[in-house]
Amino acid sequence: MTFAERVTRANDLFWRLLTAIVMSAFALMLIIMAIQVISRYALGIAVSWTDEASRYLFLAEIFLGSVLALRYQEHIRITLVTDMLGTRLRQIAASLADIICIVVLAMLAVGGWNMMERTAGVLASTFRMSFSYIYLIQMISALMMIGLLIGDLYRRLFVKLPSHHIDRSE
Repeated sequence: MTFAERVTRANDLFWRLLTAIVMSAFALMLIIMAIQVISRYALGIAVSWTDEASRYLFLAEIFLGSVLALRYQEHIRITLVTDMLGTRLRQIAASLADIICIVVLAMLAVGGWNMMERTAGVLASTFRMSFSYIYLIQMISALMMIGLLIGDLYRRLFVKLPSHHIDRSE
């Protein structure tokens, strides 16, 4: 197996693992919320940890799921104006959009780092987990999306593609 094949295989494994993590977080969140509803309304017992656990899983699912949505180009887009542009102007608009997204995501990553430092000693009220883990997921997700966008920008500017569409599956 060549080095390129190993890298491709590792890349595929990484994306499958990230997908499994997001899907597991979603499934676990649904189970915990079902426990919360059943215990509260059917049994009349409030299970205090379910609220925080479902919130943390939801945040992990949102941030990591955003990485997957960007990777597979599934984010919502309004393309009314860009569809009317010529190929070159469409490339420029897409490049500008990538640069703006990179700047916003960099601010999100820096904000995540700052909040990690501030909340490192703050523990959740119902179980012993630091709030900084939420911001770690935020920071990691933002950095991963920055990496994807930099790759898109590089391919758009320096690699001749047959169309304006960037395919990350290769």
